[in-house]
Amino acid sequence: MSASRWLWLIVASLAIVVLQLTLADQLAIDGVHAELVWVLPVAAGLAAGPMAGMSAGFVGGAIADLFLPTPFGLTALVGVVIGYVLGRLGEEGVGDLGGAAWWVAPGLAAAAGFIAPVLYALCGVVLGHGSYVSKPLGVVCILDAIACAALVRPTMRLLGPRLADDLSRGALEPVRGAL
Repeated sequence: MSASRWLWLIVASLAIVVLQLTLADQLAIDGVHAELVWVLPVAAGLAAGPMAGMSAGFVGGAIADLFLPTPFGLTALVGVVIGYVLGRLGEEGVGDLGGAAWWVAPGLAAAAGFIAPVLYALCGVVLGHGSYVSKPLGVVCILDAIACAALVRPTMRLLGPRLADDLSRGALEPVRGAL
């Protein structure tokens, strides 16, 4: 990815963190709130492929980790995994804004938003933070799923054109639609 794409990811990540700290943190249910950071790798992956999704997950996660009292890099790790998986689906045209049904991208985003906190908690347990698996985890999963589903399409429209890169395909990777 070019320097301008990395800069765009940093700006988008900072915007998500500002939204998180000013808006999402204030909208708590049962003492927990949605984590908006998962929207970045989901939207970037679906709109521009696995490299963009992983990059967005890494940058967004690293910036979010600066403001969290958790092990640094944990959010970035989960973001990279989520970005890769959704990027592979996006590469196959599954969540394409132009070709797929209107509900496909929000449905995939909701699934990713639901799974991301579970993956985050499991990685936390592996690192010795057993408190991440707790009673409010189910509420966090539901809130993250709703936030991702609601924000994925506008975020895809913003990120997609700025992150799409025809050179992201490897030399041996077939072009879609080829025999």
